[in-house]
Amino acid sequence: MGLAIGIDLGTTNTVIAAVADGVAVTLADEHGRRLLPSVVSFHPSGKVLVGELGRERRMVDAESTVYSVKRLIGRPFSSPEVQEAAKRFAFPLVEGPKQSVMVQARGQRYSLPEISAFILRRAKAMAEAALGETVDKAVITVPANFNELQRASTKVAGRLAGLEVLRILNEPTAAALAYGQQVQGSERVAIYDLGGGTFDVTILDLSGQIFEVLSTAGDSQLGGDDVDLALADRISLEYLQKHRYDPRPDPSMFGRLRLVAEQIKKDLSAKEFVEESLHDIGYGSDGGPLSLKFRYTRAELDSLVQPLIDRTLGVTQRALDAIGKTPADIGQVLLVGGSTRLPLVTKQVGAYFGRQPTLKVNPDEVVALGAAIQAHALARTKGPSRTVVNKSTATAGSYETAPVVSVAAGPRLPRNDEAPATPRFSPSEHPKSSNPYGVSTPQSPPSPPPLPSSKPKPASYDYGALPEQPPSQGQPGGFRIDFPEAPPSQGHAPVADFGAPAQPRSFSATSPVRMEFSEATLIQRSPVFAPQAMADGRMLLNTPETSTITPKSGNALLIDVTPLSLRVETAGGYSDVLIRANTPVPCDRSRVFLTARDNQTSVVVRVAQGELPKFAENAYLGELVLANLPQGVRGEVRVEVTFELDADGILNVRAMELGSGLVAAATIRLLGVAQDASELAEMQARQNAAAVFG
Repeated sequence: MGLAIGIDLGTTNTVIAAVADGVAVTLADEHGRRLLPSVVSFHPSGKVLVGELGRERRMVDAESTVYSVKRLIGRPFSSPEVQEAAKRFAFPLVEGPKQSVMVQARGQRYSLPEISAFILRRAKAMAEAALGETVDKAVITVPANFNELQRASTKVAGRLAGLEVLRILNEPTAAALAYGQQVQGSERVAIYDLGGGTFDVTILDLSGQIFEVLSTAGDSQLGGDDVDLALADRISLEYLQKHRYDPRPDPSMFGRLRLVAEQIKKDLSAKEFVEESLHDIGYGSDGGPLSLKFRYTRAELDSLVQPLIDRTLGVTQRALDAIGKTPADIGQVLLVGGSTRLPLVTKQVGAYFGRQPTLKVNPDEVVALGAAIQAHALARTKGPSRTVVNKSTATAGSYETAPVVSVAAGPRLPRNDEAPATPRFSPSEHPKSSNPYGVSTPQSPPSPPPLPSSKPKPASYDYGALPEQPPSQGQPGGFRIDFPEAPPSQGHAPVADFGAPAQPRSFSATSPVRMEFSEATLIQRSPVFAPQAMADGRMLLNTPETSTITPKSGNALLIDVTPLSLRVETAGGYSDVLIRANTPVPCDRSRVFLTARDNQTSVVVRVAQGELPKFAENAYLGELVLANLPQGVRGEVRVEVTFELDADGILNVRAMELGSGLVAAATIRLLGVAQDASELAEMQARQNAAAVFG
């Protein structure tokens, strides 16, 4: 029986951690590196290079090197996010089955879960080498704002990598879990998580061994990649002015400039300016190489970063508004994610909350440490779908399993500052913040009278489905949480635009970009921390922040929430909310659907996630198919459908035909997610045929 580890599967880097000898510790590779670049390069020899080896090939083989695709996983190919990324990436993106996104490299197509699986395979191998044992289980973290499709796709990636995914855990919640091991007493904490490609903020109450998420909000298209992109644009403009050639339309050339921009960003986090000479970016009309001397200051970077920070603070205000709190109500602010190393981020976040953020735990590694604590607990209790964090008691290298405390066994435990059944706040008392980043939260307008639908109907199903009013209160016997619902937030998931597919693109090869640094730059460059050998031969890097966590003994209860509202389509293009954002999970809600015409034997219900009343303005998930219904007159056949969000935030459904009391056939067809055995077998075959090297 193998071990369980925690994996922070990041946009830029992946971090692996495990609980060993009573301590949660991040794991290093054979060179002492604890950050595994989330880069996959397909070598001409057929090898798949992951991590540093893959990152090195971004400069020489951009068309076959895949990076920063975490933002795109679980999104339809025709979405604006994918179409915009396709213009920027040197590696081609193509449309796969069920509108999924695939990468084409060396004549082969790979789905995005397969790309993540290559990274997870390397992470698994690193963990096994460091721990000396087989690893077959993991808790994998995702941004809190990830929707159902993105979570399900991440779980598929884990399965392809040979891992049993014990839980999909929100990144800010994992960070709080790690941080909370050092907290005595009670605190209200804000987790500000700015990574390479995504941003999340989560507000939690930490009280002893109770970790209760109050609200979460995020932007899955906001992170350090945006800084790199803006800086690469700046370099391109200077190149255009000097050489009268714009590198941006050439994805291969621009991809290399993005890598240069990423290094400049890191350097400016530790010094006031950089001076670099970029050689062989391209070639002139005479065939000679073209170069550029580039100078950039910290102040210029700050002006570039400021609009992005403003966006993060707007998201932060939404999370606070959802629970009727202000920045002054927050006791501690924890910075998470590599992009929080930008000095302006620390300064602006501190000014917003009125207190200096805490840096007790390494921001690059705290998420993985929290995931490892959760993985260790779940592996010992064998409860992958529980909301319980059952930490071990460390006693001289041995473990003593604490009793399980399950949220499903009774009502929610109250916080120290409230009575057991007291709502967090009344909607009528919801304060309107005067903060400049404030976002109001008006009630959704009432739906207009039903109109005939003009949407095309598939041949085998009828989209007609009339929700019965009022909604059903749930199937008897089903577990549910009847917590007070927070008012709706105005934040929303990116809109999916199912437009025409992108036109084919051609690529031109250019030489690698060489960089030369001035003496001043080399002197001011961020220090490289020397590896330190451990007693067992493993290597760890010396960093200023804590990179190990000792879990507390005793019981721990983790109460997380769903980040996005779950909706079904209604007449006139509007939608009804089934499960509102920031509802504690696991949870379920039921709704009764009626047939819309005589002798109708099947119903298709379209499902989305988001916060806007118009169905099309939310993230479309797919279809719920109710089949084999008894024939009857319009409205006579009534089917009660129960939508369940499990602890991973993944959607499950069950249905019952109320007339007969029999279970109805209910199938969720998610957009772009491999669900049947044949699809998974094809993906697994491609994994098995590829040897991963790191």
